[in-house]
Amino acid sequence: MYTVIKNIKRSIIILLAMVFVQTAAHAQPVMIPGFMGIESSYMHAPAASSDSATAFFTIANLHYEPIVVLGLSGDMFDHATLVGSNGAELDQVIIEPGDRLVMSANDVHFQLSGVDSANLEGHFQELTLLVRRGLEPLEEVEAQRRDANNGQRGRDAGVPNEHKYVVNVPLRN
Repeated sequence: MYTVIKNIKRSIIILLAMVFVQTAAHAQPVMIPGFMGIESSYMHAPAASSDSATAFFTIANLHYEPIVVLGLSGDMFDHATLVGSNGAELDQVIIEPGDRLVMSANDVHFQLSGVDSANLEGHFQELTLLVRRGLEPLEEVEAQRRDANNGQRGRDAGVPNEHKYVVNVPLRN
């Protein structure tokens, strides 16, 4: 019972801290209770003569297993590459339980290529972050139909522990 109360207190403190930090950044946090929190995010607009941009996230791991950041997708660019602090392309980034990943230009970040400047209207861009709970992917499953009358629960096709989260990312010049 004590550990449950302790975890609830910790989650409330983290949530309040995330709201405070996010309010200062003028963006909305994404909170997936017991799993992860996206505390802040932003994207640099491409230069006038460029078709590439960068995107940054601050992600807190609230889960008891590692979280693996796998990729990023969106309608306004062709491809996203996860880049490490040495400029090398990364397949994934692991966030250990209780840790935070703070992306920056000199550290881990997403490099977006094939950015369509015509689709950069407005102050926010909708980006989809792909993450995995745990280090190894579970076996891929087929979609199962939902049937409320028979009490069957449905599921989507794909890897059960890999999830996509849509984030409204502010655009900065």
